[in-house]
Amino acid sequence: MKIAVLVAGVRFESQKRIIDGILENAIHDGTDVYIFTCDAWTYSTSFYNTGETAIYKLPNFKDYDGIILHGDTICDSEVMRQVVEEIYESGVPCVSLNIRHKGMLYVGMENENGITQIVNHLIQVHNARRVNFISGPVENADAIGRLKAFRKAMQDNGISVEEDRIFYGDYHPESGKNAVEYFSGSQLQFPDAIIAANDEMALGAFYELSDRGYRVPEDVMITGYDNTFVGKNHYPKITSVNRPEVQLGRHAYDMIKDYISGKEVKEKELICYPVFTESCGCKDQIVEDVIDIRTKYVKEKIDITTYSEIIKSSSADLTGAVTFEQLLEKVRKYTEMMEIDEFYLCMCVVEEAFRTEVLQKINTEGNMPDLTTYTPEICIPIAYKKGQFSQYGRFPVTELLPQEYKEKEEGNFYTVIPIHYQERCYGYCVLKNTRVMIDSELFHMFIMNIDNALENLRKQNMLNAMVERLNRMWVYDTLTGVYNRAGFFKYAPNIIHEAYGKNSNLFVLFLDLDGLKSVNDRFGHDEGDSLIKAMASVLSQVHRHGELLMRYGGDEFVILSQGFSSEKAEDYVEQIKAGIESYNALSDHPYKLEASMGYSIICPKENMDIEALIETADQEMYKTKKEKKRRKKEEAGQKKK
Repeated sequence: MKIAVLVAGVRFESQKRIIDGILENAIHDGTDVYIFTCDAWTYSTSFYNTGETAIYKLPNFKDYDGIILHGDTICDSEVMRQVVEEIYESGVPCVSLNIRHKGMLYVGMENENGITQIVNHLIQVHNARRVNFISGPVENADAIGRLKAFRKAMQDNGISVEEDRIFYGDYHPESGKNAVEYFSGSQLQFPDAIIAANDEMALGAFYELSDRGYRVPEDVMITGYDNTFVGKNHYPKITSVNRPEVQLGRHAYDMIKDYISGKEVKEKELICYPVFTESCGCKDQIVEDVIDIRTKYVKEKIDITTYSEIIKSSSADLTGAVTFEQLLEKVRKYTEMMEIDEFYLCMCVVEEAFRTEVLQKINTEGNMPDLTTYTPEICIPIAYKKGQFSQYGRFPVTELLPQEYKEKEEGNFYTVIPIHYQERCYGYCVLKNTRVMIDSELFHMFIMNIDNALENLRKQNMLNAMVERLNRMWVYDTLTGVYNRAGFFKYAPNIIHEAYGKNSNLFVLFLDLDGLKSVNDRFGHDEGDSLIKAMASVLSQVHRHGELLMRYGGDEFVILSQGFSSEKAEDYVEQIKAGIESYNALSDHPYKLEASMGYSIICPKENMDIEALIETADQEMYKTKKEKKRRKKEEAGQKKK
C-alpha cells in the first residue's frame, strides 16, 4: 500500500507526534508513506508561501491508495480549496484530520474539553477574574475551536469577555511576547491569568512577563496547549492540555487501511484533557525521569551545535558559488556532513536536454512557463544513496522519483520538501527513511540556503546576460550585426599591436555603397536598409578569421587586417566583387548592389592613428569612385553620339 500525507510545519511537536503515529503503524504493515510538507505560515510573505505551498501541487493523487490530509496546518485557504478539489477528482479515499470535508473520512481531536476545564480551574480553584486569551491564527480550525470554547466557558462562569482581552497570534513564541505587550497597552486592568492556544505562545508570554517584572504564577498565571516537551520541562512547568496526537496518527492510518480493505469505518473524535501544574500555581503531580530529560537535552544541544555550524558555513559557501557545478559540489559536501541516508535534489527541466549546467538555462530572461509550479519533466543533479553520489536525467514529474530510487521492499517513508525562492519554483528534494526534516528545525534552514544560492546564481546569470547584451549593443551595429565604430576602435589596437610585433603589413579596405540615395528616394528607406544589410552580408561571407569588419557610417564599411600582400589584397577585393555579383544574380530587386572600394597596405607603427589609417583607404576608395563616375559619364556621352 502507498499513502500520501499532506501536512505543514512538521517542526512543530504536535505535527511530529501525528507523523510518529502514522509511521508507527504504516511501517509495521509495510506501507510506503510519502510526506509532502512545507513551512508556510501566516507570518510569511505571500510570495514565500506561494513557493512553499507549491509542494501540494506535486503529488498525483491517483497514484496513491490513500491520503491523509492535515489541512489545519496549511495556512492558505485557496491552496486548501484546490487540494480538496483535486482529492475529490482523484476518487482516492482520504482521511481529514481535525477538519470535516464532505466525502472524506474524519478523525479529530476536540478542543472544548481541555480549554473548558482550564477556564473552570483558573476561576473556581485559583479565583481568577481577569482572564486573557492568546489565540492562534484567525482562519485556523483548532484556533477557532479553542477560542470558542474559551468564550463559552467564561460565559458559563458568569464572566463577560472583553475583546481587548483577546490577542490573535500565529502559534510562535513571538506571538506570546507581542500579546503581553498588547495587554500592557490596553486600557483594561492587567490580567491575573493568561491562557495561550499553545505552549510556544505561553512560553513567549512567560519571558516577556519576566522581563517586565511579573512573577508566574504569583502575579500572573499562564497556561498553554499541546503539553509539549519544552513546556513540561520548563520551570515553572506549563499547565497545558494533553492531546493524543500519536493516537490520532495511528487512527488516521488504520482508517485508511480498513476502508481500502472494505471494512466498516467510523469517524472518531479523541478527547483532550488538561494537565494542571506549576504555572497556574498547582503542585506538579507528574514526576519526570530526570535521567531521560538530561539525556535528551544534552543530545539536542549537541545536535543543535553541530547543525548550526553546518548551516552557518553552508550559508556563506553555497551563495559564493559562481557556477551551477560549483553549487552542486558544495551541496554534496554538506549533504555528507549531515549524515543523511538518502537525499535527492530534483530540479525542474527547462531546456532541451539535461546538463549539469541546467540552472544556467533556467529563466535567464524570465521565460519559464509558470514560475509557481513544477515543469512536466524533472532531473536529479544530486542523488545521494549509500554514501555514493550520482545523477539522473529527465523523467516525468508525476513519478516523483525514478523507479530505480524506490526500494522494492515495502515500508519506506519519503519526506518531500519544496525548493524555491519566493514564488519561483526550482524543484523539490526528497529524503528517504530519515527523520532529519522532522526532528531538526535547522535542516529546513539548510534547504533555504540551497534556495537562496539557486536564486543568487540565477540573478548572476541574468546580470551577465544583460551585461553581454549591453556590450553587444555598444560594440555592434544594430542594423547589420557587424562591429560599429565603438567596437572597431576597441579592438583595432590589438591588430595593430600584433602586426607591429610581427613586422607584418596592415591592410585597410574602405567600401562605399553606390546608388543608396537613389534607392532611398525611389523605393523608400526600408529598401535602402535592406541594401546596406545585403552589403554587410556579402562582406561577412568573404570575412576571414582575424579581420575587423565595421559599418563606418550610413553606407560605408571598413575592414582592417594584417599580413596582406598586394596580391592577397587584390584577391580579397575580387572575392567581394564576386559576392556582389552572386547576390545580384539571385536578387529579384529592381536595383543592383554596387560598391566602390579602395585599400591601402601600410607598415605598422606603435600607437598609430586609426582614423588616419581609415582616411588613407578612404582616399583610395574616392579615387575608385571618381574613376567609376568618369567612365559612366564617358559611356553616357558615347551613347548620345
